Amino acid sequence: MIQRKTLIKNGYVITMDSQRTTLSRGEVLIGDDVILAIGHNLPQDDAEIIDAEGGIIMPGFVDNHRHMWQTNLRAMLADWTLHEYMRGIRFSISPVLRAEDIGAANYVGALEAMNAGVTTVFDYSHSNNSPDHATAGVEALQRSGMRAVYGYGLVPAPVDHPAFVTVEDRIKDAHRIYRDYLSSSTALVTMGMALTETGLIPWSSSVKEIQASRDMNVPMSIHNNNYFGVTVSQGVVPMHKHGLLGPDQIHVHCNTSTPDEFKMLADAGCTIVSTPDTEIQMGMGHPVFNEAKEHGIRSTVGCDIITLNGGDMVGQLRLGLQDARVRVNDTFNARKEMPLTLKTNSMDALAWGTINGAEALGLGSRTGSLEVGKQADIIVIKGDSPNLWPINEEPGTVIFHSHPADIDTVLIAGKAVKKDGRLVGIDYEAARRMAEDSRDWIINEVMKVSGEILPPEESMSLINIEASAVANMGC
Repeated sequence: MIQRKTLIKNGYVITMDSQRTTLSRGEVLIGDDVILAIGHNLPQDDAEIIDAEGGIIMPGFVDNHRHMWQTNLRAMLADWTLHEYMRGIRFSISPVLRAEDIGAANYVGALEAMNAGVTTVFDYSHSNNSPDHATAGVEALQRSGMRAVYGYGLVPAPVDHPAFVTVEDRIKDAHRIYRDYLSSSTALVTMGMALTETGLIPWSSSVKEIQASRDMNVPMSIHNNNYFGVTVSQGVVPMHKHGLLGPDQIHVHCNTSTPDEFKMLADAGCTIVSTPDTEIQMGMGHPVFNEAKEHGIRSTVGCDIITLNGGDMVGQLRLGLQDARVRVNDTFNARKEMPLTLKTNSMDALAWGTINGAEALGLGSRTGSLEVGKQADIIVIKGDSPNLWPINEEPGTVIFHSHPADIDTVLIAGKAVKKDGRLVGIDYEAARRMAEDSRDWIINEVMKVSGEILPPEESMSLINIEASAVANMGC
């Protein structure tokens, strides 16, 4: 028995179904948490009406790679390279974090995501310094009301007295989170695994991480082929060699991959997630949308590190689309020619950030597109601001003209988490104070321990751990 109906009407409907169907002044009928119908002149007798007049109705965005735990350190890395990120965040700041810092960042990060129309996120939570850290991260996601895959971070923290001494200890705690919190595959928050970069740990431990993920039958994600000139993370070839690649894996970045390595990923059915802001800034090279398309690999997108950029998925899609285009256009310009057409369009980019992401997470039957029977994860973009006047029925309107302030309504499983342009049921002031208090404690603690936010180059870094990485990869 349906308890509640909602009808969203009078909007340009972008379904993101397999035919990329769109409807002019269309309607979406929801029963409780499920989409009942899409079309025109749908029954509305007992339904709550959401009038999208002159706006856009589309599936919520799916962010396939975000480190939610970094939210409270927003913009600190706006001028850093990847080497500085590893030295400052991964090897210096992450080890001092308390469980409550993870909880605060995950909660505020979820609010930011939902406000920007992100209804599903893969939280790559690789600052699990103790069982309490993992618990706090999961509970914050559950409290927020967003759909998420909690990627349990198996990455060992460089601390003097680690709570987890061995890879088996970390895997055991991942099983605890799965058993006590995330055993349901139909809940809003489900289980995933965030693997350690190859080379940071012995190869035998990397194999155990992959096997543990498959024992739980959950999606796994790994930073792979994203550092130039070092051994760490160059994992595609050894994973292929040992038969460990598979369709349950999301490979993050892949900027250093060769054509042969892209073929390995393609043949295994793997997904690639690109994060344009971090990749372009931090010296990782160009996002690999074109290479993925050439090899038939599913492309997805993530906002990555909120220590650098904000959580607006549209910004990542726009940057990624334009970079993919200019790389093709450059080949024409090099011949003193102009391109006659573009090879990648706005609908392609919307797919990266919606249905492709859902399918990569094993959630394609539940979310990522507007189709009858799927969960009602829906956003409404209203044309109330001058940047959208006149709002035209084009997918490019979303990619090139909208921003989070234009998102009037966000539904997750049929429940409004944003309405009339504002998050529902959220104490804004309390959430802001929580984030600020956590930030202040982190900065003070890092300064007390290290005396500086960014340690010098001779401290622990990818360069001076090269010898141990080579030894670890002796597989």
